[in-house]
Amino acid sequence: MLAFEKKEHVETIPTGIECMLGADIGGTNSNFGIFKKTDGKLQLLLSLHFKSQEIKNFTDVVKDVLDYLKNNYQISIRHSCFAGAGVVSEHRDRCKPTNLDFVIDAHEITKNTDLECATLANDFEIIGHGLKFVASENLVLVKKGNPRKNGARIILGAGTGLGKCILFWHESRGRYIPVPSEGGHADFAAQTQLDLNLINFIKKSENRSCNISWEDVLSGNGIQRTYRFFAEQNDEQNMHKKLKEQGLLPDKIFSARNLDEYAKQTYELYTILYARCAKNFALDALALGGVYIAGGILQKILNCLNKKSLHKNLLIVVNRWNF
Repeated sequence: MLAFEKKEHVETIPTGIECMLGADIGGTNSNFGIFKKTDGKLQLLLSLHFKSQEIKNFTDVVKDVLDYLKNNYQISIRHSCFAGAGVVSEHRDRCKPTNLDFVIDAHEITKNTDLECATLANDFEIIGHGLKFVASENLVLVKKGNPRKNGARIILGAGTGLGKCILFWHESRGRYIPVPSEGGHADFAAQTQLDLNLINFIKKSENRSCNISWEDVLSGNGIQRTYRFFAEQNDEQNMHKKLKEQGLLPDKIFSARNLDEYAKQTYELYTILYARCAKNFALDALALGGVYIAGGILQKILNCLNKKSLHKNLLIVVNRWNF
């Protein structure tokens, strides 16, 4: 079994019960949550966290998780839902995560495990379903607006990739319905000479012939690309020693923004581009109900977001929740 981190979310994990499995399969982390259903509500009991890049066969990991729960807690699971960071097939039975080498196949999972039901969904589609359950204290208002009742909402978030989701109000169901999107792969259009120079740098340094996307500049890899762009313009002469020692990891770059001039430039440009991406997505979807930002990178730029003018009528809310 692959190495994993376990988190217990209740004081005592009950044993000998049947639970449900929900998993979020991202480009960096794969998180498996075990839920108990009581009076129609789900309670998170514990979660298991794997490094996605270490997974070679996803079905084997699911089987290991189920065996671990059965052997250590006598917990049985029949129903599951897997949220993948990629396009999901028409029948919700297959997903190839964009930035990973394995496939999530519902038929293979049910064939080789005790699961009776394995449903697949896009990861940001699931965030859309869960938005109404996020406690108000876990939401940070970045820019106040005047949201229209039942107006369309959008969610976007950068991490290993760049996810997007549109929520529209369904009158007869009386709730928002999420629509998955692959808009993170839409073209990043240059607005300044600096933007164009960055695009040309990425194409040349990575021998790219295709267009540069929003994900190429706003993902974790995008932070590294932007830093190298600024650093190589000056032959890396002023790179801070601490950053050289720690390596050019995205969080290290942002943490060094007060020590390293290239990190500062990267941080400032990244924030501007993130705001522009959010504005464009809001206009695409006519998101008069609000703009919500998720994803791991937002924690690093939260104090800068309110400095950018996105749109006077947009409600910008940052989600700090995860399990």
